[in-house]
Amino acid sequence: MRYKVFGGAIHRYPMVRPYLFSLGFLVFILALQLLVSPASVEAESWEPEPNMLVSRLTHAARPALQGSELAFPSDSAGFSAYYRREKDGSNSLDKDAVDDHIFGPIESGVVTALASPAKLVDVGNNFTVATLSLKNIDSLTSSVNLYYDDEGWIVAYLPLDQPASQIWQASGIDWETPLITDINDNTLLDAINVVIGEALQETAIEHDDSGLGYYHWQHTDAANFLMLAISRHERGEYPVQLAVPDSIVVEEVSTTMWISQGNNAQAPCAKVTLDETDVLAETCVKGIYSSTTSLTESEGTSTHSWKLIQSERDGGASGALLMIIYSSAG
Repeated sequence: MRYKVFGGAIHRYPMVRPYLFSLGFLVFILALQLLVSPASVEAESWEPEPNMLVSRLTHAARPALQGSELAFPSDSAGFSAYYRREKDGSNSLDKDAVDDHIFGPIESGVVTALASPAKLVDVGNNFTVATLSLKNIDSLTSSVNLYYDDEGWIVAYLPLDQPASQIWQASGIDWETPLITDINDNTLLDAINVVIGEALQETAIEHDDSGLGYYHWQHTDAANFLMLAISRHERGEYPVQLAVPDSIVVEEVSTTMWISQGNNAQAPCAKVTLDETDVLAETCVKGIYSSTTSLTESEGTSTHSWKLIQSERDGGASGALLMIIYSSAG
């Protein structure tokens, strides 16, 4: 029996000390058993290698962003990506140039990740906070908050209590053949590159740039996160079985689903379940949907089943991403 597999990425953002494990050792430590049930899936086989992104948050980053002269809204921020621009040996940023780019009208023919001009959240002499509307799959958009200041800090973040899985950037996925080969790029990185690549017209940073890091402002002990993505373009269900070891503490679990209309008159119906419970209820409306959930406790086992279920129509496509933020139990 042939089957599709998911695209996955294991991310790490230690706050105080670096982790020196190799990818193979890390996967062994997590003991994540990511299995597909061939009995319920019929599709062509493709097996991309999982991607790994090691992201670092220096111990000085948090106090620096909460310094008396800066105004990063840490109390209202959730999952974030950060980057500090360095030019000619110093940290700086032309805030006026960035302001002009993100708040100004979008000119016809200009290549940009922005779906519309940004909305102002807060501003000071040395910083700006804005909300960006970013292009996603099939004319859908995603919202990300963006902080930047004249000391070179650029922080893209989700507001407090918004599911971290909302960072999924699916714009590179073809809804006619929705194969997922890479989920390293995300809307937080898009927002940072609106500053670096577009406003400052410098080389855009890649997902593996050594200066790029991730941090959750409300889960300060979390050191890692795992992302799994799957997709469908026909009716059926796509289950993923995973086992979570007792050696980790799960800080947050969330899932995001998109439904694409593609070239069809109607979008398909889809839903997401976790351990046989609906996490995202079935809907037939084109869009991007997210929810925070939890892993249910079961007697003597930590095995869980996560499913994307597409029903009613074969037209269009659907996709889902599971994100687990965790720390070590010890």
